[in-house]
Amino acid sequence: MKQNLFAAVAAAVAFAGGSALAADLPTRAPVYKAPPAYFGWTGCYIGIAGGGAWGRSTHDLTGAAADTGPFHVSGGLVGGTLGCNWQGGSNLVLGVEGDGSWVNKRGDLPNPVTPNFISETREHWLGTIRGRLGVTFDRTLIYGTGGFAVGGVEALSHNTTTGVTISEDKTRTGWTAGGGIEYAFSPAWSAKVEYLYVRFSKEAYFTPPPVAGFTARDNVALNDHIVRVGINYRFGGYY
Repeated sequence: MKQNLFAAVAAAVAFAGGSALAADLPTRAPVYKAPPAYFGWTGCYIGIAGGGAWGRSTHDLTGAAADTGPFHVSGGLVGGTLGCNWQGGSNLVLGVEGDGSWVNKRGDLPNPVTPNFISETREHWLGTIRGRLGVTFDRTLIYGTGGFAVGGVEALSHNTTTGVTISEDKTRTGWTAGGGIEYAFSPAWSAKVEYLYVRFSKEAYFTPPPVAGFTARDNVALNDHIVRVGINYRFGGYY
């Protein structure tokens, strides 16, 4: 009987001591997991882009029996890009983008009435300032774009009989519109493929001609179709 009573008391003491020891142990801090990262397009970027350009030009010859009619111009371009995007709480992305490119685009055609005179158009540089509106599917952005265009356009007239050439450079203004697709292959880098149509306002050249025997142009028209690829470094990404 005494042994059973002693065993019960010992068990009670051991249980009480274990409970007190457990109460003195530090409580483990809860573990919090970071929320998953979501990709966002908000931020600014800088990049490079290049590709090909083609289009048509015409020279309206002052006082001539016939104008040149449209002729093809083509070449390449390469330049830089700077822009910013803003994405709200949806998959819509608003942005503004500017770019400047060196252009090597040209084409010519003999004058219909005087084929020994060849009319030529050259485009030397191009700049645009455009708005962008796009829809994003996580890292993929499909967008439309449009705005203001300015470029350096040269008109030339060659007399193949005498070997004399006259030329005049002018800064031309116009508008542009197009679209593209851009993919962010990392938080900081994205690549794009883009199409732009550019139309310059008509401009008079050689009024009056600097050399006798040449014909002034009432209007020199020019448009561009541009396909280019680019890569951008983005100051944005995950949030």
